[in-house]
Amino acid sequence: MTGGGPGPLEFELVGVEGGVRSVREAGDLIALRLEDLVEYGVERIADREALAQHVLELEHPVDQLLVTHGLEFGAVALHGVSLTVPPGYPAAMSQDVTELGVGELGAAYRSGELDPVEVTEAYLDKIAAHRHARSIYRVVTAERARRQASSASRLFADGIDLGPMQGVPVAIKDLLDMAGEVSAAGSKVMAERPPAAEDAPVVARLDEAGAVFLGRTNMTELAYSGVGINPHFGTPPCALDEERVPGGSSSGSGVAVALGLAAAAVGSDTGGSVRIPAAVNGIVGLKTTDGALPTSGSLALSLTLDTIGPMARDTEDAWALYNALRLAPHTALREAAGGLSLLAPTTLLGEGLERPVADAFDHALALLGGLGHQVERSPLPRLAEAPALYRDFGSFASHEAWALYEVELTERAADFDPRVTSRILEHAERPAKDYIRLHLRREELRQRFWDELAGVDAIVAPTLPLLPPRLEDLASDEEYFRYNALLLRNTAPFNVLGSPAVSLPVPGHTAPGGLSVGLMIAARPGEEELVMRLARQLERGGASHHAAGGQHAAGSAMNR
Repeated sequence: MTGGGPGPLEFELVGVEGGVRSVREAGDLIALRLEDLVEYGVERIADREALAQHVLELEHPVDQLLVTHGLEFGAVALHGVSLTVPPGYPAAMSQDVTELGVGELGAAYRSGELDPVEVTEAYLDKIAAHRHARSIYRVVTAERARRQASSASRLFADGIDLGPMQGVPVAIKDLLDMAGEVSAAGSKVMAERPPAAEDAPVVARLDEAGAVFLGRTNMTELAYSGVGINPHFGTPPCALDEERVPGGSSSGSGVAVALGLAAAAVGSDTGGSVRIPAAVNGIVGLKTTDGALPTSGSLALSLTLDTIGPMARDTEDAWALYNALRLAPHTALREAAGGLSLLAPTTLLGEGLERPVADAFDHALALLGGLGHQVERSPLPRLAEAPALYRDFGSFASHEAWALYEVELTERAADFDPRVTSRILEHAERPAKDYIRLHLRREELRQRFWDELAGVDAIVAPTLPLLPPRLEDLASDEEYFRYNALLLRNTAPFNVLGSPAVSLPVPGHTAPGGLSVGLMIAARPGEEELVMRLARQLERGGASHHAAGGQHAAGSAMNR
């Protein structure tokens, strides 16, 4: 640093990474002279407000830096001012670009600090070096990724902006068609099918939005399990504990995002297959309303219940991906209105929770109350009708998967995961009238359910009633099916109801062993924005609550 001039401003750095982490523990105390900032690229020293939008990047993931003088350096360059770290500055001032979210990458691209080509290469290098890459990605589409990254870079250079997904590396679940690739859906039988002639509509939309396709993520065979195990292509490890299941069926997508092997990912959800791996791996996953996104061009499990949804590291990134998938102009999530009426049903969703999950859920309800919402715990008997439909008439997935794949399941039975085929064959002999009655009863339930909840804005519940089981605990078929049913228990009713539901990590709370607990927010069909706005508010409010030492009021979480 240069000498002379005013004395140094000493900044004691405190990084926020899902909670407060003191960087002073690592001995990082930085003295900066005002004239030194000029050397680092700050053009308007007096503009403290603008300066407060910049970041000194640390070696480990840090989203925000708070300084003792009250200045706050954010993650992106705003107001035409930029702060860069010169060569020779301490090594801690560098950051792995694969740790940046969708919004952070977009800001860095538009400021010229990063280029999609270099970011894509960083991702491809990280995937190639990762010891579990082959079980997370069934196929890495490096050639297409490089073409897309080069195109995104040229468009930026020409002043053409396609939106927040331009140049962002994403992963695609291996049941969505990509031109020239096989949609294996986690099955070695389906992997023998010919390559797709064209992209599925949602994939084509992402391509039009300028996204970069890193590859096709592994999954449970035919998407028929909430556990995430695959005996054919390997089982991705849980990102938070490799000895535990990754959650399914979008296992590879969830793990890729959580491990920084994709900035975001596309999954599908028929009974919880976006929300379960999101909850297990500590990320955000949105189950969309039936019909909100086209499912054509995907290898179906259930023609009735299949939905496509985004998976990302936070709510804003998931929202950006969702908007690209639905061809909607991107608009930032607005703040959730205060005083929402939220119901936490004790029926089904709140029953038999493992203690760490119950503790996290209590914490989440207290945060919601502290944000000014009315939270009520009470029974909701109508909710129990959703799983009762399957007991009475069989499941949509079993009926429809048997109709779709009877030939393969009959002629190549030995080549399928027996735990998947047994669930399909369970209802193979049911009469057609059961399938028809299943549809009729579902429509009756959907019409009555929300009508009877007039005045309730959304339902909140733990995404899962338990922490993810250890892989060794699923050795027997009996335990596998028991855990699979538990993992699907809270999520599947909202597929029957056709409602949007988001899972996000409970903010400011870590379960034993560093595991994450997911909070699910569900609302009426078509209200994706409401659940995402509430999730974003909780995400931000929870971080503030944690940073303040948990001093917010508990609010109005009531029991009736």
